[in-house]
Amino acid sequence: MGQTAEKLLELLEQYGGDEKQILRENRELEYFYALSDMRENLLEWYPFGGEDTLLQIGSGFGAMTGLFAARVKAVTVLDGDETDLAVNRKRRGGRDNINYVNCTVKEYAAKAEGSEPLYDCVTLVDGLGEDPEETIALAKMFVKPGGVLLLAADNPLGLKHWAGAPKEPGAMGKERLAALLPGAECYYPLPDYRAASEIYSDRRLPAKGDLTGMVISYDYPEFLRTDVGASWDTICQEGSFREFANSYLMVWRRHG
Repeated sequence: MGQTAEKLLELLEQYGGDEKQILRENRELEYFYALSDMRENLLEWYPFGGEDTLLQIGSGFGAMTGLFAARVKAVTVLDGDETDLAVNRKRRGGRDNINYVNCTVKEYAAKAEGSEPLYDCVTLVDGLGEDPEETIALAKMFVKPGGVLLLAADNPLGLKHWAGAPKEPGAMGKERLAALLPGAECYYPLPDYRAASEIYSDRRLPAKGDLTGMVISYDYPEFLRTDVGASWDTICQEGSFREFANSYLMVWRRHG
């Protein structure tokens, strides 16, 4: 993330922090994912507790930190990339309930030496990295009894990938996620978790025709390998939406 973070710092300085103007004049997808208000759609609906403490694993240039800081009592942001944290501080540093920690979740767990601080809410919503199983296991350690882990993951079988969009490091299908997070509720953000405009659940899945007019994705290649609208219709009609959803939002609670 180094080059992107450095460029974002330059742009924030150049435009006096006017993020909307940055996006109007700089059309790169990486800036859109970092600065667009759409990123908050993923969890804007979630009922955070006003007295909660929250651990955000992965700074994500502050895309979600503002939402978290506005909803809970205290936020701790972990990231091994100091420049990424610097972007977050520049955007969200005016809030006094955010603590920035320059280390990875693995390093954070090692420093705790078996006495990990526990949080009401832990979030993993900016990618799972190269070793998702380890990252998820470590994240679960920091959830207090009764607390929740909110995790977003790219689905390697998602329709957008069949159409030619690149997979993220750490992409995981629903079955693997469910095995690592037993009992978790699963939600389906569309077009994906980084730019959700609609979120489905197992209680309400899309039917044939529901996805026809949706923005198909922001990271599709210029030339698609499939007719995405027709493919969604077939997938929904055949009852296979869960398997081919572009990404997942998992809500896992620690009981006892």
